[in-house]
Order: sequence, then C-alpha cells, then structure tokens
Amino acid sequence: MLNKKIVFLAVLVMVCMGTVHTQENALSLDLFPLFKGVLASDSDAKTSYYCFALGYERLVIPHFSIGANLDLFPGKFMDIDFFYLSVAATGRYYTMSEHFEKFFVGGLFGINRLSIDGKAKPENGGFLDLIFGLNAGYRMIFPNNLYAEPSMSYIYAKTDGVVGPLGWQAGLRIGYTL
Repeated sequence: MLNKKIVFLAVLVMVCMGTVHTQENALSLDLFPLFKGVLASDSDAKTSYYCFALGYERLVIPHFSIGANLDLFPGKFMDIDFFYLSVAATGRYYTMSEHFEKFFVGGLFGINRLSIDGKAKPENGGFLDLIFGLNAGYRMIFPNNLYAEPSMSYIYAKTDGVVGPLGWQAGLRIGYTL
C-alpha cells in the first residue's frame, strides 16, 4: 500500500513541476528500464518487475538545463515484495543548440533505496545509498513538441544487480517539451 502511495505522489510531483513553468520544460519516460523490467519478469519463477524512469528538465540559461530523474522499480521476486527508488538531480549542457535539442553531455547525483518486504535495512537485503552518473545523447524534437532521445550513461550506484542501474546503460527517452 505504501509503495502505491509513493508512486502516485512521485507522478503527481512530476506533473505539477511541469505546469509551474510554461517555457522550456520537458517531461520524459525512458523506455529501456521499462523493457528491462519486462525481460527480467518471469511468470514461471513468480518474478515481476515494473520499471519506470521519469524525467523533468528545465532550461535555465541557453545551452544548460537542470532537472530531476526518478526511477521507480516495484516488483515481486518469488512472492517477496521488491521496491527500488532513485531520485537524482541532473544537469545537461547542449553543445549544438541554445535549446533542448541536438547533442548533450550531462551528469546526475542523488540517492537510491532498495526495500525488500518493506524493509530497507542491510540485514534484510535493502540499502540506502548515493548514485552518480555521466551521460551523453542526442535529442530529436518532432512536430507537436514530442521528442526522442537515444543516450548512453555510466552509472555508479549500489544496486541489487537485477534491475537497478549500474555501469553502462543505454537509454531511449520519449517525451514532451512544454
């Protein structure tokens, strides 16, 4: 029940952040964690993961944006509840454009948490730790302010090794600029 409240609250915060400012904002969903969760799920092993990686970004000065990433990975592993949460601040530099388009390089810094059966203590298999990352990619904006963004990241984080981000990560964000 608590995990559903956290997911609802996180989505509500992301939507509200997008409506506060009406210029040069972007909301996104990364498809790779979604696919990763589908592939890691196995009905025969009673394992299911639902991986959502959401992003918010605001252009603060030409070429440079700040934002937030939110990873929500709830699931079950052999009838044991699993919940991974990561919240990170991000910064990006768009080298070829003053706006949200073309090539970018960036970084992220935040915290991540794993809880097993609602317990995040290490003796129960959970943790609370820092997450760092660097990324680069290319944003293509389409008509109606929709965009696609292939990217590559290197993430350093404490994870369970199943679906959490660690090491080299491919990304394919789809989103909407406001």
